[in-house]
Amino acid sequence: MNGKSIVWKLGLTIMILFLIVLLPLGFSIYSIFSGVYSTQVHKNVNELSLNLSKTSVGPDRNQVEFYEYLSSIMEKDIVLVDENGKVLSTNHLSQFKKGVTIPRDLYLRLRESKHFERGYTDPKTKEYFLTVGRPILEDKKFNGGILVFASIDEIHRSLHNVRNWILITIIGSTFLALGFTLFVSKKLSSPLIKMEKATRAISKGNLDTKVNIASKDEVGSLAKAINDLSIELNNYRRNRSEFLANISHELRTPTSYLKGYAQLLRKHQYKNKEELESYSSIIESEADRLAKLIQDLFELSKMEEGRLELYLQHVDLEEIIEQSVKKVMLKAKEKNLDLSYNIEDELPLIFSDGARIEQVLFNLLENAVNYTEKGNVYLSAWLEKDHVRILIQDTGIGIPEDELPFIFERFHRVEKSRSRKMGGTGLGLSIVSEIIKLLKGSIEVRSKSENGTSFLISLPLDSTIEESNHEI
Repeated sequence: MNGKSIVWKLGLTIMILFLIVLLPLGFSIYSIFSGVYSTQVHKNVNELSLNLSKTSVGPDRNQVEFYEYLSSIMEKDIVLVDENGKVLSTNHLSQFKKGVTIPRDLYLRLRESKHFERGYTDPKTKEYFLTVGRPILEDKKFNGGILVFASIDEIHRSLHNVRNWILITIIGSTFLALGFTLFVSKKLSSPLIKMEKATRAISKGNLDTKVNIASKDEVGSLAKAINDLSIELNNYRRNRSEFLANISHELRTPTSYLKGYAQLLRKHQYKNKEELESYSSIIESEADRLAKLIQDLFELSKMEEGRLELYLQHVDLEEIIEQSVKKVMLKAKEKNLDLSYNIEDELPLIFSDGARIEQVLFNLLENAVNYTEKGNVYLSAWLEKDHVRILIQDTGIGIPEDELPFIFERFHRVEKSRSRKMGGTGLGLSIVSEIIKLLKGSIEVRSKSENGTSFLISLPLDSTIEESNHEI
Protein backbone atom coordinates (compact mmCIF):
# COMPACT_ATOMS: atom_id res chain seq x y z
CA MET A 1 0.00 0.00 0.00
CA ASN A 2 1.26 3.46 -0.84
CA GLY A 3 2.73 5.15 2.23
CA LYS A 4 1.39 8.49 1.00
CA SER A 5 -2.18 7.24 0.75
CA ILE A 6 -4.91 8.79 2.84
CA VAL A 7 -5.34 5.48 4.71
CA TRP A 8 -1.83 5.71 6.14
CA LYS A 9 -1.99 9.45 6.73
CA LEU A 10 -5.29 9.20 8.53
CA GLY A 11 -4.19 6.10 10.45
CA LEU A 12 -0.89 7.69 11.49
CA THR A 13 -2.68 10.83 12.63
CA ILE A 14 -5.12 8.85 14.78
CA MET A 15 -2.28 6.74 16.25
CA ILE A 16 -0.24 9.81 17.16
CA LEU A 17 -3.26 11.36 18.86
CA PHE A 18 -3.91 8.07 20.66
CA LEU A 19 -0.32 7.83 21.93
CA ILE A 20 -0.33 11.50 22.96
CA VAL A 21 -3.27 10.67 25.23
CA LEU A 22 -2.23 7.16 26.36
CA LEU A 23 1.44 7.73 27.27
CA PRO A 24 0.86 10.67 29.63
CA LEU A 25 -2.06 8.75 31.12
CA GLY A 26 0.13 5.71 31.83
CA PHE A 27 2.87 7.92 33.29
CA SER A 28 0.31 9.66 35.50
CA ILE A 29 -1.08 6.34 36.78
CA TYR A 30 2.42 5.13 37.60
CA SER A 31 3.26 8.39 39.36
CA ILE A 32 0.07 8.17 41.40
CA PHE A 33 0.79 4.59 42.50
CA SER A 34 4.40 5.42 43.31
CA GLY A 35 3.41 8.52 45.27
CA VAL A 36 0.74 6.67 47.24
CA TYR A 37 3.09 3.82 48.18
CA SER A 38 5.99 6.11 49.09
CA THR A 39 3.82 8.46 51.11
CA GLN A 40 2.26 5.61 53.05
CA VAL A 41 5.62 4.02 53.90
CA HIS A 42 7.13 7.36 54.97
CA LYS A 43 4.11 8.08 57.09
CA ASN A 44 4.15 4.69 58.83
CA VAL A 45 7.87 4.72 59.53
CA ASN A 46 7.80 8.31 60.78
CA GLU A 47 4.85 7.64 63.07
CA LEU A 48 6.55 4.54 64.43
CA SER A 49 9.82 6.33 65.10
CA LEU A 50 8.01 9.27 66.70
CA ASN A 51 5.98 7.07 69.02
CA LEU A 52 9.00 5.04 70.04
CA SER A 53 11.06 8.13 70.74
CA LYS A 54 8.31 9.51 72.98
CA THR A 55 7.90 6.30 74.98
CA SER A 56 11.62 5.87 75.49
CA VAL A 57 12.95 7.54 78.62
CA GLY A 58 16.25 5.85 79.17
CA PRO A 59 17.56 2.79 77.48
CA ASP A 60 17.44 -0.23 79.77
CA ARG A 61 17.34 -3.99 79.36
CA ASN A 62 13.56 -4.18 79.23
CA GLN A 63 13.39 -1.62 76.45
CA VAL A 64 16.10 -3.40 74.50
CA GLU A 65 14.22 -6.67 74.63
CA PHE A 66 10.96 -4.93 73.77
CA TYR A 67 12.48 -3.25 70.70
CA GLU A 68 14.04 -6.51 69.54
CA TYR A 69 10.68 -8.23 69.90
CA LEU A 70 8.91 -5.36 68.13
CA SER A 71 11.44 -5.50 65.26
CA SER A 72 10.82 -9.20 64.74
CA ILE A 73 7.05 -8.91 64.47
CA MET A 74 7.03 -5.71 62.34
CA GLU A 75 9.77 -6.82 59.93
CA LYS A 76 11.57 -3.57 60.55
CA ASP A 77 14.97 -3.11 62.19
CA ILE A 78 14.58 -0.85 65.23
CA VAL A 79 18.06 0.21 66.35
CA LEU A 80 18.33 1.66 69.84
CA VAL A 81 21.50 3.63 70.62
CA ASP A 82 22.71 5.22 73.88
CA GLU A 83 23.93 8.75 74.46
CA ASN A 84 27.36 7.79 73.06
CA GLY A 85 26.01 6.30 69.81
CA LYS A 86 26.52 2.69 70.83
CA VAL A 87 24.01 0.18 69.41
CA LEU A 88 21.98 -1.44 72.21
CA SER A 89 19.27 -3.18 70.19
CA THR A 90 18.99 -4.43 66.61
CA ASN A 91 17.19 -7.08 64.55
CA HIS A 92 20.22 -7.53 62.29
CA LEU A 93 18.30 -6.41 59.17
CA SER A 94 20.69 -3.55 58.81
CA GLN A 95 24.50 -3.39 58.98
CA PHE A 96 24.49 -2.23 62.59
CA LYS A 97 25.39 -4.82 65.20
CA LYS A 98 25.13 -4.71 68.97
CA GLY A 99 28.04 -2.98 70.64
CA VAL A 100 29.18 -1.07 67.54
CA THR A 101 29.01 2.67 67.23
CA ILE A 102 26.84 4.19 64.52
CA PRO A 103 28.51 6.44 61.93
CA ARG A 104 29.49 9.85 63.23
CA ASP A 105 27.26 11.85 60.89
CA LEU A 106 24.18 9.94 62.12
CA TYR A 107 25.27 10.34 65.73
CA LEU A 108 25.75 14.09 65.28
CA ARG A 109 22.31 14.46 63.72
CA LEU A 110 20.77 12.64 66.69
CA ARG A 111 22.95 14.61 69.12
CA GLU A 112 21.68 17.84 67.61
CA SER A 113 18.15 16.60 68.36
CA LYS A 114 17.26 16.55 64.68
CA HIS A 115 14.88 14.18 62.94
CA PHE A 116 16.15 12.89 59.59
CA GLU A 117 15.21 10.55 56.73
CA ARG A 118 17.51 8.98 54.22
CA GLY A 119 17.82 6.03 51.92
CA TYR A 120 20.15 3.21 52.74
CA THR A 121 21.34 0.24 50.67
CA ASP A 122 22.76 -2.79 52.42
CA PRO A 123 26.25 -3.38 50.93
CA LYS A 124 25.90 -7.17 51.14
CA THR A 125 22.30 -7.92 50.21
CA LYS A 126 21.81 -4.75 48.13
CA GLU A 127 18.48 -4.37 49.87
CA TYR A 128 17.15 -0.82 49.91
CA PHE A 129 15.91 0.68 53.20
CA LEU A 130 14.21 3.88 54.24
CA THR A 131 16.00 5.07 57.41
CA VAL A 132 14.32 7.41 59.89
CA GLY A 133 16.25 8.68 62.94
CA ARG A 134 14.88 10.43 66.00
CA PRO A 135 16.64 11.46 69.26
CA ILE A 136 15.47 10.30 72.72
CA LEU A 137 15.24 13.33 74.97
CA GLU A 138 14.80 13.42 78.73
CA ASP A 139 14.21 16.88 80.16
CA LYS A 140 15.56 18.24 76.85
CA LYS A 141 18.74 16.28 77.42
CA PHE A 142 20.02 13.85 74.78
CA ASN A 143 19.63 10.35 76.14
CA GLY A 144 20.17 8.26 73.03
CA GLY A 145 18.32 7.72 69.79
CA ILE A 146 16.21 5.44 67.66
CA LEU A 147 16.91 4.42 64.06
CA VAL A 148 14.11 2.66 62.18
CA PHE A 149 15.10 0.74 59.06
CA ALA A 150 12.12 -0.18 56.79
CA SER A 151 12.82 -2.26 53.71
CA ILE A 152 11.15 -0.77 50.60
CA ASP A 153 12.32 -3.45 48.18
CA GLU A 154 8.80 -4.94 48.22
CA ILE A 155 7.38 -1.57 47.38
CA HIS A 156 9.85 -1.20 44.53
CA ARG A 157 8.89 -4.64 43.26
CA SER A 158 5.23 -3.73 43.44
CA LEU A 159 5.87 -0.48 41.61
CA HIS A 160 7.92 -2.33 39.00
CA ASN A 161 5.03 -4.74 38.55
CA VAL A 162 2.63 -1.84 38.19
CA ARG A 163 4.95 -0.19 35.69
CA ASN A 164 5.29 -3.43 33.72
CA TRP A 165 1.53 -3.93 33.66
CA ILE A 166 1.05 -0.35 32.50
CA LEU A 167 3.62 -0.88 29.72
CA ILE A 168 1.97 -4.15 28.71
CA THR A 169 -1.41 -2.42 28.72
CA ILE A 170 -0.07 0.45 26.61
CA ILE A 171 1.56 -1.92 24.11
CA GLY A 172 -1.57 -4.10 23.91
CA SER A 173 -3.80 -1.06 23.59
CA THR A 174 -1.49 0.30 20.91
CA PHE A 175 -1.83 -2.85 18.82
CA LEU A 176 -5.59 -2.91 19.33
CA ALA A 177 -5.74 0.78 18.47
CA LEU A 178 -3.57 0.19 15.42
CA GLY A 179 -5.95 -2.45 14.11
CA PHE A 180 -8.97 -0.31 14.94
CA THR A 181 -7.32 2.75 13.39
CA LEU A 182 -6.53 0.93 10.15
CA PHE A 183 -10.10 -0.36 10.03
CA VAL A 184 -11.60 3.09 10.69
CA SER A 185 -9.22 4.90 8.34
CA LYS A 186 -9.99 2.39 5.58
CA LYS A 187 -13.68 2.77 6.29
CA LEU A 188 -13.43 6.55 6.11
CA SER A 189 -11.10 6.69 3.14
CA SER A 190 -12.83 4.00 1.07
CA PRO A 191 -15.58 6.37 -0.17
CA LEU A 192 -12.95 8.98 -1.05
CA ILE A 193 -10.95 6.41 -3.03
CA LYS A 194 -14.13 5.34 -4.83
CA MET A 195 -14.90 8.96 -5.68
CA GLU A 196 -11.33 9.52 -6.87
CA LYS A 197 -11.60 6.52 -9.21
CA ALA A 198 -15.01 7.70 -10.40
CA THR A 199 -13.77 11.21 -11.19
CA ARG A 200 -10.80 9.79 -13.10
CA ALA A 201 -13.19 7.58 -15.09
CA ILE A 202 -15.38 10.63 -15.79
CA SER A 203 -12.34 12.65 -16.89
CA LYS A 204 -11.52 9.89 -19.40
CA GLY A 205 -14.99 10.17 -20.94
CA ASN A 206 -16.85 7.39 -19.13
CA LEU A 207 -19.77 9.64 -18.19
CA ASP A 208 -22.04 6.78 -17.10
CA THR A 209 -19.87 6.27 -14.02
CA LYS A 210 -21.74 6.44 -10.70
CA VAL A 211 -20.58 6.48 -7.08
CA ASN A 212 -22.70 4.21 -4.89
CA ILE A 213 -22.44 5.81 -1.43
CA ALA A 214 -25.62 5.84 0.64
CA SER A 215 -24.42 7.88 3.64
CA LYS A 216 -26.21 11.14 4.38
CA ASP A 217 -23.17 13.04 5.67
CA GLU A 218 -20.73 15.35 3.84
CA VAL A 219 -19.13 12.35 2.07
CA GLY A 220 -22.53 11.26 0.76
CA SER A 221 -23.22 14.83 -0.34
CA LEU A 222 -19.91 14.90 -2.24
CA ALA A 223 -20.73 11.57 -3.89
CA LYS A 224 -24.11 12.93 -4.95
CA ALA A 225 -22.41 16.02 -6.37
CA ILE A 226 -20.07 13.79 -8.43
CA ASN A 227 -23.04 11.78 -9.70
CA ASP A 228 -24.84 15.03 -10.60
CA LEU A 229 -21.71 16.23 -12.38
CA SER A 230 -21.59 12.97 -14.35
CA ILE A 231 -25.23 13.40 -15.37
CA GLU A 232 -24.70 17.04 -16.34
CA LEU A 233 -21.61 16.21 -18.38
CA ASN A 234 -23.46 13.35 -20.04
CA ASN A 235 -26.34 15.69 -20.86
CA TYR A 236 -23.89 18.29 -22.11
CA ARG A 237 -22.17 15.77 -24.40
CA ARG A 238 -25.49 14.52 -25.72
CA ASN A 239 -26.79 18.07 -26.20
CA ARG A 240 -23.56 19.08 -27.88
CA SER A 241 -23.86 16.18 -30.32
CA GLU A 242 -27.48 17.05 -31.00
CA PHE A 243 -26.56 20.71 -31.31
CA LEU A 244 -23.81 20.01 -33.85
CA ALA A 245 -26.13 17.69 -35.78
CA ASN A 246 -28.87 20.34 -35.79
CA ILE A 247 -26.45 23.08 -36.82
CA SER A 248 -25.16 20.91 -39.65
CA HIS A 249 -28.70 20.18 -40.79
CA GLU A 250 -29.86 23.80 -40.49
CA LEU A 251 -26.86 25.07 -42.41
CA ARG A 252 -27.06 22.35 -45.03
CA THR A 253 -30.62 23.25 -46.13
CA PRO A 254 -30.11 26.94 -47.02
CA THR A 255 -26.64 26.35 -48.44
CA SER A 256 -28.05 23.60 -50.67
CA TYR A 257 -30.75 25.98 -51.90
CA LEU A 258 -28.21 28.76 -52.44
CA LYS A 259 -25.83 26.51 -54.33
CA GLY A 260 -28.55 24.86 -56.41
CA TYR A 261 -30.32 28.03 -57.54
CA ALA A 262 -27.04 29.89 -58.00
CA GLN A 263 -25.95 27.15 -60.41
CA LEU A 264 -29.23 27.48 -62.30
CA LEU A 265 -28.66 31.22 -62.69
CA ARG A 266 -25.03 30.76 -63.67
CA LYS A 267 -25.98 28.23 -66.38
CA HIS A 268 -28.94 30.37 -67.46
CA GLN A 269 -31.32 27.49 -66.88
CA TYR A 270 -34.46 29.60 -66.64
CA LYS A 271 -37.13 30.12 -69.26
CA ASN A 272 -38.21 33.68 -68.69
CA LYS A 273 -37.86 36.73 -66.52
CA GLU A 274 -40.51 35.57 -64.04
CA GLU A 275 -38.61 32.35 -63.41
CA LEU A 276 -35.39 34.32 -62.97
CA GLU A 277 -37.04 36.55 -60.38
CA SER A 278 -38.45 33.50 -58.60
CA TYR A 279 -34.99 31.90 -58.34
CA SER A 280 -33.48 35.17 -57.16
CA SER A 281 -36.21 35.53 -54.54
CA ILE A 282 -35.50 32.03 -53.21
CA ILE A 283 -31.77 32.80 -53.02
CA GLU A 284 -32.51 36.03 -51.14
CA SER A 285 -34.92 34.28 -48.76
CA GLU A 286 -32.46 31.50 -47.98
CA ALA A 287 -29.64 34.01 -47.52
CA ASP A 288 -31.82 35.91 -45.01
CA ARG A 289 -32.64 32.67 -43.24
CA LEU A 290 -28.95 31.73 -43.06
CA ALA A 291 -28.02 35.19 -41.76
CA LYS A 292 -30.76 34.98 -39.11
CA LEU A 293 -29.57 31.53 -38.03
CA ILE A 294 -25.99 32.77 -37.66
CA GLN A 295 -27.16 35.87 -35.75
CA ASP A 296 -29.31 33.74 -33.40
CA LEU A 297 -26.42 31.36 -32.75
CA PHE A 298 -24.10 34.26 -32.03
CA GLU A 299 -26.54 35.82 -29.58
CA LEU A 300 -27.27 32.54 -27.84
CA SER A 301 -23.55 31.87 -27.49
CA LYS A 302 -22.98 35.28 -25.91
CA MET A 303 -25.85 34.70 -23.48
CA GLU A 304 -24.58 31.33 -22.34
CA GLU A 305 -21.07 32.70 -21.83
CA GLY A 306 -22.41 35.71 -19.93
CA ARG A 307 -21.02 38.16 -22.49
CA LEU A 308 -24.35 39.68 -23.58
CA GLU A 309 -24.45 43.29 -22.48
CA LEU A 310 -27.67 44.80 -21.19
CA TYR A 311 -28.31 48.52 -21.60
CA LEU A 312 -30.47 49.23 -18.58
CA GLN A 313 -32.44 52.45 -18.42
CA HIS A 314 -35.93 53.62 -17.61
CA VAL A 315 -38.13 52.60 -20.54
CA ASP A 316 -41.77 53.08 -21.47
CA LEU A 317 -43.24 49.59 -21.73
CA GLU A 318 -46.42 50.82 -23.48
CA GLU A 319 -44.34 52.28 -26.30
CA ILE A 320 -42.35 49.02 -26.63
CA ILE A 321 -45.58 47.00 -26.85
CA GLU A 322 -47.00 49.32 -29.55
CA GLN A 323 -43.79 49.10 -31.62
CA SER A 324 -43.72 45.29 -31.37
CA VAL A 325 -47.36 44.99 -32.44
CA LYS A 326 -46.82 47.34 -35.42
CA LYS A 327 -43.91 45.21 -36.70
CA VAL A 328 -46.10 42.09 -36.81
CA MET A 329 -49.33 43.80 -37.93
CA LEU A 330 -48.61 43.54 -41.67
CA LYS A 331 -48.04 39.79 -41.55
CA ALA A 332 -51.20 39.37 -39.44
CA LYS A 333 -53.27 41.30 -42.02
CA GLU A 334 -51.89 39.14 -44.83
CA LYS A 335 -53.32 36.09 -43.00
CA ASN A 336 -56.56 37.91 -42.09
CA LEU A 337 -55.84 37.58 -38.39
CA ASP A 338 -57.12 39.98 -35.76
CA LEU A 339 -54.06 41.29 -33.89
CA SER A 340 -54.93 43.48 -30.90
CA TYR A 341 -53.58 44.53 -27.53
CA ASN A 342 -54.83 46.02 -24.30
CA ILE A 343 -52.87 47.77 -21.58
CA GLU A 344 -54.70 47.92 -18.27
CA ASP A 345 -54.34 51.26 -16.49
CA GLU A 346 -51.12 53.20 -16.93
CA LEU A 347 -47.90 51.19 -16.67
CA PRO A 348 -44.98 52.85 -14.85
CA LEU A 349 -41.53 53.20 -16.37
CA ILE A 350 -39.42 50.13 -15.70
CA PHE A 351 -35.65 49.99 -15.31
CA SER A 352 -34.66 47.41 -17.91
CA ASP A 353 -33.31 46.88 -21.44
CA GLY A 354 -36.00 48.12 -23.83
CA ALA A 355 -34.40 46.65 -26.96
CA ARG A 356 -34.28 43.16 -25.43
CA ILE A 357 -37.88 43.36 -24.23
CA GLU A 358 -38.96 44.37 -27.76
CA GLN A 359 -36.96 41.44 -29.16
CA VAL A 360 -38.82 39.05 -26.82
CA LEU A 361 -42.27 40.47 -27.65
CA PHE A 362 -41.59 40.54 -31.39
CA ASN A 363 -40.40 36.91 -31.35
CA LEU A 364 -43.46 35.68 -29.44
CA LEU A 365 -45.91 37.74 -31.54
CA GLU A 366 -44.32 36.59 -34.79
CA ASN A 367 -44.52 32.95 -33.64
CA ALA A 368 -48.16 33.44 -32.68
CA VAL A 369 -48.99 34.84 -36.16
CA ASN A 370 -46.94 32.18 -37.95
CA TYR A 371 -48.72 29.29 -36.21
CA THR A 372 -52.24 30.73 -36.29
CA GLU A 373 -54.25 30.11 -39.47
CA LYS A 374 -57.48 31.76 -38.37
CA GLY A 375 -58.79 33.63 -35.37
CA ASN A 376 -56.82 36.21 -33.45
CA VAL A 377 -53.64 37.08 -31.59
CA TYR A 378 -54.12 39.07 -28.40
CA LEU A 379 -51.65 40.83 -26.08
CA SER A 380 -52.53 42.25 -22.66
CA ALA A 381 -50.37 43.92 -20.01
CA TRP A 382 -51.00 44.95 -16.41
CA LEU A 383 -49.21 45.88 -13.22
CA GLU A 384 -49.19 43.41 -10.33
CA LYS A 385 -47.31 44.45 -7.18
CA ASP A 386 -43.71 45.14 -8.26
CA HIS A 387 -43.95 43.24 -11.56
CA VAL A 388 -45.43 43.88 -14.97
CA ARG A 389 -47.31 40.93 -16.48
CA ILE A 390 -47.56 40.51 -20.27
CA LEU A 391 -49.84 37.83 -21.72
CA ILE A 392 -49.70 36.81 -25.41
CA GLN A 393 -52.49 34.49 -26.58
CA ASP A 394 -53.37 33.01 -29.94
CA THR A 395 -55.93 30.64 -31.43
CA GLY A 396 -53.38 28.68 -33.40
CA ILE A 397 -52.49 25.02 -33.71
CA GLY A 398 -51.20 24.82 -30.13
CA ILE A 399 -48.53 22.60 -28.64
CA PRO A 400 -49.04 19.05 -27.35
CA GLU A 401 -48.70 18.86 -23.56
CA ASP A 402 -45.84 16.36 -23.71
CA GLU A 403 -43.82 18.85 -25.79
CA LEU A 404 -44.23 21.83 -23.42
CA PRO A 405 -41.23 21.04 -21.13
CA PHE A 406 -38.87 21.16 -24.13
CA ILE A 407 -39.97 24.18 -26.16
CA PHE A 408 -37.27 26.45 -24.71
CA GLU A 409 -34.49 24.05 -25.72
CA ARG A 410 -32.32 24.91 -28.70
CA PHE A 411 -33.53 23.58 -32.06
CA HIS A 412 -36.57 21.93 -30.51
CA ARG A 413 -39.49 21.91 -32.93
CA VAL A 414 -42.93 20.44 -32.40
CA GLU A 415 -43.51 19.97 -36.13
CA LYS A 416 -40.12 20.13 -37.79
CA SER A 417 -41.30 20.23 -41.39
CA ARG A 418 -43.87 22.93 -40.71
CA SER A 419 -41.45 24.96 -38.58
CA ARG A 420 -38.89 24.89 -41.35
CA LYS A 421 -41.54 26.00 -43.79
CA MET A 422 -42.29 28.98 -41.52
CA GLY A 423 -38.64 29.98 -41.72
CA GLY A 424 -37.88 29.37 -38.03
CA THR A 425 -34.41 28.48 -36.79
CA GLY A 426 -35.52 26.60 -33.67
CA LEU A 427 -33.57 29.07 -31.53
CA GLY A 428 -36.11 31.85 -31.04
CA LEU A 429 -37.71 30.57 -27.83
CA SER A 430 -34.29 29.63 -26.41
CA ILE A 431 -33.17 33.22 -26.91
CA VAL A 432 -36.43 34.50 -25.39
CA SER A 433 -35.92 32.32 -22.30
CA GLU A 434 -32.30 33.46 -21.84
CA ILE A 435 -33.20 37.14 -22.21
CA ILE A 436 -36.00 36.84 -19.64
CA LYS A 437 -33.53 35.24 -17.19
CA LEU A 438 -31.02 38.05 -17.74
CA LEU A 439 -33.75 40.59 -17.03
CA LYS A 440 -34.54 38.79 -13.72
CA GLY A 441 -37.98 37.85 -15.02
CA SER A 442 -39.84 34.62 -15.74
CA ILE A 443 -41.90 33.11 -18.55
CA GLU A 444 -44.59 30.43 -18.50
CA VAL A 445 -46.32 28.67 -21.38
CA ARG A 446 -49.74 27.03 -21.47
CA SER A 447 -51.07 25.25 -24.51
CA LYS A 448 -53.04 22.32 -25.87
CA SER A 449 -52.91 20.87 -29.34
CA GLU A 450 -55.37 22.67 -31.68
CA ASN A 451 -56.48 24.96 -28.82
CA GLY A 452 -54.03 27.81 -29.06
CA THR A 453 -51.05 28.88 -26.95
CA SER A 454 -50.46 31.53 -24.30
CA PHE A 455 -47.18 32.92 -22.97
CA LEU A 456 -47.15 34.80 -19.67
CA ILE A 457 -44.14 37.03 -19.05
CA SER A 458 -43.29 38.58 -15.67
CA LEU A 459 -40.79 41.45 -15.58
CA PRO A 460 -39.64 43.26 -12.42
CA LEU A 461 -39.92 47.04 -12.29
CA ASP A 462 -36.16 47.09 -11.63
CA SER A 463 -34.09 44.40 -13.41
CA THR A 464 -31.06 45.05 -11.21
CA ILE A 465 -32.80 43.58 -8.14
CA GLU A 466 -32.53 39.83 -7.58
CA GLU A 467 -35.89 38.12 -7.05
CA SER A 468 -35.96 34.83 -5.15
CA ASN A 469 -39.44 33.95 -6.39
CA HIS A 470 -41.56 35.09 -9.29
CA GLU A 471 -45.27 34.61 -8.98
CA ILE A 472 -47.05 33.59 -12.15
